[in-house]
Amino acid sequence: MKLIFDKDSNGTQELVDALGLIDARTDFSKWKPYIPLSIRRLTAIIGQEVYDKVLDFYQSASVDPDGKLTRLLGMVQQSVALFTWLKIIPTLDAQHGNTGRQKRLGEHEKGLTALQEYKDEANILSQEQEKFDFWIQSPKRKAVSELLLSSKEAFDFYYVTGSHRLFLTLAPIIREVQQRHIIPIITYGRYEKLVSGQQVAEGFRDAVCRPLALLSMSKAVERLPVEVLPDGVQLAGSVREKLRAEAEARKTVAKSLEQDAMRDLAALEDLVAALDAAPDEPDLYVPSITLQSKGITF
Repeated sequence: MKLIFDKDSNGTQELVDALGLIDARTDFSKWKPYIPLSIRRLTAIIGQEVYDKVLDFYQSASVDPDGKLTRLLGMVQQSVALFTWLKIIPTLDAQHGNTGRQKRLGEHEKGLTALQEYKDEANILSQEQEKFDFWIQSPKRKAVSELLLSSKEAFDFYYVTGSHRLFLTLAPIIREVQQRHIIPIITYGRYEKLVSGQQVAEGFRDAVCRPLALLSMSKAVERLPVEVLPDGVQLAGSVREKLRAEAEARKTVAKSLEQDAMRDLAALEDLVAALDAAPDEPDLYVPSITLQSKGITF
């Protein structure tokens, strides 16, 4: 795998520039084995096409007159560096120093504030705002546009995640729930109307999207690593308490979300049945006047 670091053997300085919180004497060779894993994690979010485009720019001597690709390169490097940092540094309270970060164990360990608060929201938003063709036309972005909940803002209306990164991570799960649980109920014809922005009936979109969001989150709690989940479904307490309680707590949260989603799916089935049983809407078309050779007729 081609790395987006260490051009001209300058990997350490690139890491320092990307993170701004590590010592300049950091040994890049100790980070290098983890970088491909971080690249895979990033491309799962933004798509391989976007990474390849930025990598081509990084490896070439291309001119960037408006600076867009240069800014995007910095964002991609920062994301890869931070994901690598997450793999290298234990997520326990720690201390900074010239020799790196040393783990400090205690009775009340807690996750690193910088790690918990880090989200590469600006990086993802920049791709949308700058409207890079290789992002807009990428399979990843096109797949998201086919979702009934096709943005973080749309998803947050039904379940607040507060993270564009989490939304893109959820996209395959949303698609799975949409195809397995939603479309079989509402029919593909109604799905096409909704995804194109048309209204099927009053309140119909809400009736569809709420169970879609809740059931997606239920599956996410079961499947995704805890560090990507929103604060509302993470556990409070020390690290040891979290480790002991995590499995049971995840089951409880996932079950609660699933139960709410199932109730909403049942209500959706009733709504669809009512729509199917309703008589066709009357045709309100009024024909216009037609001129004929022997007078005026309708």
